[in-house]
Amino acid sequence: MSSLAEDLGNAYGSDSCATFVKSPITEKECMTDYQPLKLSSFRIFTFSRGSILANPILMSEQILITIVFFTCAAPVMYFFKEDAMGSEHSVRRFIREQENKMRAFAMIMTGLAAFLLSFYTSIIVGRWWAMRTNGVGAIKAATVDMHLLLYQLVTKEEHVLAAVQRYGRASLMLIFLWRQQDLNNMKQLMLKGNLLTEDECDLLLQCKHCLHETIWGWQTAIISSLYKQGKIKSDYLLALLLQKCTDGRAAAQCIHTHLAVRVPMQYVHLLGFLVKMHNMILSLIMGILFGAAVRNAYVILCIQLFARTLILPFLFNAILLINCDLADPFNGGETDFPGEIYQAAIANDCKGILATSQNVPGWLKEKESA
Repeated sequence: MSSLAEDLGNAYGSDSCATFVKSPITEKECMTDYQPLKLSSFRIFTFSRGSILANPILMSEQILITIVFFTCAAPVMYFFKEDAMGSEHSVRRFIREQENKMRAFAMIMTGLAAFLLSFYTSIIVGRWWAMRTNGVGAIKAATVDMHLLLYQLVTKEEHVLAAVQRYGRASLMLIFLWRQQDLNNMKQLMLKGNLLTEDECDLLLQCKHCLHETIWGWQTAIISSLYKQGKIKSDYLLALLLQKCTDGRAAAQCIHTHLAVRVPMQYVHLLGFLVKMHNMILSLIMGILFGAAVRNAYVILCIQLFARTLILPFLFNAILLINCDLADPFNGGETDFPGEIYQAAIANDCKGILATSQNVPGWLKEKESA
């Protein structure tokens, strides 16, 4: 019973469907989580922030389609009249003879647009997920793994360990700054977030090329320095730590590649052209049929024709716009990857690993002392 009440509360509760958190550095609000149960209930009609409904382009496209719809319906309503005796030329006769053909053509266009959109969406979602797992996730994994291995097997020097986690976090933040065209403020933001020192910012800016990748050269330099000092005593451990450095750089490159190399433009152009042509043809055909239905006082048919003109173009335009957002989840939108939250999570994970490493169970301490 309590489970049922809890599910109902989660589905219809008054709290927001999504969780928005203020970023620690720029203080922008970004979405970090949402409740699928609320989005599966009627509460979905009360939620718009962070959804595609908040996109002004979607509403603009819908207004244009509605204008075309009524522009096509108006002349039909005006010229629609009874067939003249013996006349072969009238709007009523033309629509009656061509209605099935017009509907069939509209269905063909709808099916083709839906098929191509589904294929395009699968490609974009696959690229989005690759950037999140093989990119952001891999940067975090490489940084935390290096931090753990160095602390347990190499050195407990705080400045070395802090540098490793700071450079990993900085690599991730530099990707967001690059996509948001905010690298001019890089020094200020890095200092505010305690990611880099002023000298490190000046040195990094001298590179002027793919800063999110080149900063992993510092991680490799840390490992090389520790090896030369004799603190890394195993060649296998050296190889493992160097592999973590290359994994982190490869993760940054993975993100860079997906962002810089887009889906072929010809395909996206053809798809966009097809969707817009479908929307225009659908609104034209439905508008003509709407005008005839109004003259014949078919109320239910009028509602169906107008609803079809609203719903299908709305869905197709929404899918196109969603794919535009998913293609670059680093550009600072409210529903994009929360970069500042992610980099802070790397620091928290490193601190958590240090805390657990310093507070091992009693039986493990006894073995170490023995």
